[in-house]
Amino acid sequence: MTFAGVLAVIAIPLLSGNGYIVQVASLAAIGAIMAVSLGVLYGHSGQLSFAHAAFYGVGAYTTVVLHTQHGLNFFLSLLVGAGLSGAVAFVVGLPTLRLRGNYLAIATMALQLGISEVFVNAKITGGSVGIFGIVRPTIAGISLESPFAYYVLLVIAAVLVIAVAHFLVHSRVGRGLAAIREDETAAGVLGVDAIWYKVSIFTITAMIAGLAGGLFAYQLEYVSPESFNLDWSIAVLSMVIIGGKKSAIGAVLGAVIVTIVTQLLFSVGELQFLIYGLWIIVIMIFLPDGLISIWQTAGRSTARGTNL
Repeated sequence: MTFAGVLAVIAIPLLSGNGYIVQVASLAAIGAIMAVSLGVLYGHSGQLSFAHAAFYGVGAYTTVVLHTQHGLNFFLSLLVGAGLSGAVAFVVGLPTLRLRGNYLAIATMALQLGISEVFVNAKITGGSVGIFGIVRPTIAGISLESPFAYYVLLVIAAVLVIAVAHFLVHSRVGRGLAAIREDETAAGVLGVDAIWYKVSIFTITAMIAGLAGGLFAYQLEYVSPESFNLDWSIAVLSMVIIGGKKSAIGAVLGAVIVTIVTQLLFSVGELQFLIYGLWIIVIMIFLPDGLISIWQTAGRSTARGTNL
């Protein structure tokens, strides 16, 4: 997909003038931020986490409480929310990330369930009712109350997150994570501090999830615990696997597909998660590198044909 093609896809919701299309596109942009961050964690370091929705929720509640109840600047509230999500991940990650494989997945699932209970029972989060009446801010004289203006902010945030993910994957950190993913013991012999790398990337991706949560709260203009439960963590994981766990563009593709299908299947309720599960099974069997691998294979075939 060319750069012009990407811009065209981004512009379609704005050009449509349709509020519902912009709403779905905005949710897809938030999903893309979540999927890209989990893709870095899972695809490039091999850490399977089911706690991404928990960090998403920490960022959402922190941003809303600081901005709406304490008058802190919107962007500062977002940053504090992201930072608190990262701090929780760091504290939990130090003991948890010494585990491997299924044990790590189970530990993060327990973390997700525990934080979900905090959201339901804490007074500051509004309990099971949540927090209503969230008003989008005005930035530099530009009101973000319009869904079209807020969509532009979400696209900018998604592009920045993709750039950060690209930098991480192609940096020394990315190379260290790749070594750990392939063989953690061998990586340790070569001088790679596996725990430090794993805790660091767990913290960074949790911060990105927290940022996405803050943006989501103002997109929906309402937050409640049901938005940050285990179901959402599974949905994000399905985005990553369906699109491609080692590709940022693949993660975005997965986010768009899952968001659209979720809207189409909204009436079937919990059955949609059964469909996600079937998708994941089929993709892992026939396209282990996700749907993006079809495009990559076609591109390589085209390049070989051109060189003949």
